[in-house]
Amino acid sequence: MKVSIIVAVYKDIEALSLIVEALKRQTYKNFELIVAEDCSYDDMKDFANRIKDIEVKHTYQEDLGIRKSRSLNNAIIKSSGEYLIFIDGDCIPYTTFIHSHVNLSAKGYLLC
Repeated sequence: MKVSIIVAVYKDIEALSLIVEALKRQTYKNFELIVAEDCSYDDMKDFANRIKDIEVKHTYQEDLGIRKSRSLNNAIIKSSGEYLIFIDGDCIPYTTFIHSHVNLSAKGYLLC
């Protein structure tokens, strides 16, 4: 099953770089990273384009105040995974994070 990891970010490239490194070490490999940016920050675009070794998609929107939900909706639309996992841009996943989610997943249920 393909998983979409949707990370909500706002201009914090340093934190996102730690998340990316943690995602590269995941035991579960069938996933994509979607960087859901709640602004349009050129440095973030450049960083997302330089990520190697994992599939990355980047969504962004004009910075009109806090619109995280809209940003996440943009990422959902762009996702291709059968299972979606949402994390904030300051949460570093442990190495079995995705694998654990997939193992605990069940149709019709929400896992938090």
